[in-house]
Amino acid sequence: MTTVRINRKLRWPSQFCCYCLAASMFVPAAALSGVNPRVVPDIPGVIRHGPRNTRELALTFDACSSRGRGKLDTAVARVLLQTRTPATIFLGGKWAKDVARALRPLVSDSLIEFGNHAYMHPHLMRLSGDSIAQEIGKAQRVITGVIGKKPVLFRAPYGEVDERVAAVAESLGLIVIQYDLPSGDPDSLISEQAIVRYVSSMARGGSIIVMHVNTRGWHTAEALPEIIANLRKKGYSFVTVSRLIARRKLPGRASLR
Repeated sequence: MTTVRINRKLRWPSQFCCYCLAASMFVPAAALSGVNPRVVPDIPGVIRHGPRNTRELALTFDACSSRGRGKLDTAVARVLLQTRTPATIFLGGKWAKDVARALRPLVSDSLIEFGNHAYMHPHLMRLSGDSIAQEIGKAQRVITGVIGKKPVLFRAPYGEVDERVAAVAESLGLIVIQYDLPSGDPDSLISEQAIVRYVSSMARGGSIIVMHVNTRGWHTAEALPEIIANLRKKGYSFVTVSRLIARRKLPGRASLR
């Protein structure tokens, strides 16, 4: 499939998108003609998808922290709860603190699990090892206080992760999770139906889909019900990331508890 660059300018402030900017500059041919997402190289110790010989998928949402007060996309939360769809939400530490009260319905539902998405959503690869540990560790403490249990999973902000970042996260007892299927929802120029077509057509067994629940997904809540229905109709079932990777040999010292 031919890959071409979108012929338009995109300007996203650093706090806007949880994907690696380079990956987000591309959207799929199924959504917009002639365009395909850039593949991010595999990093040892980083899980990007589950087993391919399964009909299970993991629907994940990033909740990125920003300088302003965080907001929960309550419409997305409502879809998950009403459709009884398991999901994994990666919480920015500051964001979790900002929306702690609004998170309660999700926290109390056993279908939803939570991971660590760093405290202030920095570019971790630019930081020292000690600063990376402080950023992840602070988020871990705050999120534990909000949800009542310690997260086991970690997703790096912007999709930016290397062996050094992964090693620090593992040293804190976390499993590093990225994704293989970005939905494109942070791009205001990608329509609801384009997101639906792309995710519905590109999902594979074991896929980890990433969307947003911090109001940074422009059409996430509108697209989500149809995506869920389409993939279930194809015979896929949604599970948490922990469930999806439970049979994998996990890297480093991390383990599912």
